[in-house]
Amino acid sequence: MIELTDYSDAGWSGVDVAARSRFYCEQLERGEILFIDGARFGLPESDRAALMKLAPDSLRQKNISYAPSTGQVAGLRGAATDRNLTDALARYSAAAVRFCAGLLAPYSATWRVELASFRPVEEHDRPLSITERNDLLHIDAFPGRPTNGARILRFFTNIHPDEKRVWLTSDPIPKLAARGEFAAMMLNCVRAADSPASRALGQLMHGAARIGVALPDRSSYDRAMLRLHDNMKRDAEFQADCPKHRHEFAPGASWLVFTDTIPHAVLAGQFALEQSFFVARDSLLAPDASPLAVIERLAGRVMTKQDRTSVGLRGALERQ
Repeated sequence: MIELTDYSDAGWSGVDVAARSRFYCEQLERGEILFIDGARFGLPESDRAALMKLAPDSLRQKNISYAPSTGQVAGLRGAATDRNLTDALARYSAAAVRFCAGLLAPYSATWRVELASFRPVEEHDRPLSITERNDLLHIDAFPGRPTNGARILRFFTNIHPDEKRVWLTSDPIPKLAARGEFAAMMLNCVRAADSPASRALGQLMHGAARIGVALPDRSSYDRAMLRLHDNMKRDAEFQADCPKHRHEFAPGASWLVFTDTIPHAVLAGQFALEQSFFVARDSLLAPDASPLAVIERLAGRVMTKQDRTSVGLRGALERQ
C-alpha cells in the first residue's frame, strides 16, 4: 500500500503533475492500494449524518447503489427514497469522480463512470450466501455490468465516525497466476467460459442486447472472470493457503484499488461509500499487468468482443 502525499481535493502541490499522475496510475495497475487520508478527501458532516441514519434493515439487496447517469437509487425497500440520502450519494459520487479525474488524468478522458454504492451494514459475521460473502477473498466481476476487458477501479471511503474498516488482500492476479494451483483454477474458468454451452448462451445474450433486450452482453473474458470470482470464494484451500495482507482503514480514510486484480475481503466495518470506474484498455500504462492479459495468455486467444485471431495456446503458455 502506498500513501498519497502530493494531491488533495484542492489539487496538486509542487510536483511534475503529468509524471506523478502516471506514476500513481501504473502503481495501481500493478496491484498497489493507494491510501488517501481524510484531510485530502472529505465528506460534509451533514451528508455523513444523513447516510448513517439509514436503517440497515431497509435494504432489499446487499448494498444501496446510485447511478450518476440517471440520479436513481436502488436497493431500498419501498418506492420512496429519502431526498437527503439521494443528495448525499450524488454529492459523494460527483466529488469522488472529480477527485479521481484530477489524480488519474491518463484514465479520465475515456473511463466509464459506473455506479456509486453505500454499505450501511456491519460486515463482520454478515449472513450472506457463499458467492455473495464479502469476507472471502475474491476479485470483482459484475454479473449485470460486463467490462469486455476494461478494468474495474474503485474508490472507497470509510464514513464511520469511530470504527476502522478492515480488509484482507492477497497478491495481484499476475503474481498468483505463477502459482500452479491458482493457474489451474484460472485455466478451468477459461475452459468453462469457452465451453459450447457457455458460448452459445453468450451469443444468445449478445443477439438479445443488439435488439434492445436488457441482458448483459458478456464476452468470454467476462464469463471467465465471473467464474473466477465464484470459484475463489468456494475454494477453501485457496482461502486458507494464499498469501494474505491485512489493512485497517481509519474513519474518514479513502483508498483506490483495481479490484479486478487484487483479491480482497472485508472482515469488519460499517458505513462505507464507493465509486466505481471502468478504465478502458487503451488508457492502461501497464496492460501486461491486467487480468485480461493473464487470461488471454492462458486461453491462447483474444477473449473480448473483437478480433478472435488465435495466438496459439502452446506459444502463449511458453511466453508466461
